[in-house]
Amino acid sequence: MAKVEIERKPKERFESLSTQLEGVKLRVEPGIKLDILRKTIDAFYGVARLFTKIKFQIDDLMDQQDSSRKEIIEVVKEHEGLRGLSSEIDNFVLTVIPREKVTWNRKLLQKSMGAAYSALVREDLVVTVSIPVVFVTQKKKIISEEIVEKTIRRALVNLGISQEDLARIMHQEVNITVDEEKLTEMVNQGQVKLPAGAKTSEISWAVRVDRLEK
Repeated sequence: MAKVEIERKPKERFESLSTQLEGVKLRVEPGIKLDILRKTIDAFYGVARLFTKIKFQIDDLMDQQDSSRKEIIEVVKEHEGLRGLSSEIDNFVLTVIPREKVTWNRKLLQKSMGAAYSALVREDLVVTVSIPVVFVTQKKKIISEEIVEKTIRRALVNLGISQEDLARIMHQEVNITVDEEKLTEMVNQGQVKLPAGAKTSEISWAVRVDRLEK
């Protein structure tokens, strides 16, 4: 016997309600009997057309702008020191600025810098709990990140949150701020040798346009 597969169409979220306007239908929630005036439909249709026209124009312009932006960045990247241009006739000044995002590997820095780590690196413990509960420690004590984590975990467990849910809602990380000038000096002097991966950087480009005269 041949197997017959029946295609099941997904259930529509809204129902279509015909109007007196040709080809125009209202979208309504299933089971709702809509009581709406003809003039309201006309006005609603008019403003919807205007909104949609502008939205599609903006989408098209954004695509064009994105393409032009990429071309601008390519020219700037190929010519060291070039940072834009200005035009008095067109009344604009365009500025292209590179922005470097540096990411440090905490463990590799600790291993390679040794005792110098604590002098050149500031650590900020960030604990995020993804539930509407805020825990504030009022005790004036210097505590390690491990104690902070254990204290918050214990408090959440006491509230009835399971270990499985705890792993899903609680996130902990240490943000570090490095004295790059001093570290670079130590690297150049041979006092510190940074292993591969200790520092990674990513360059992004900001393209800004302003009017010369307002």
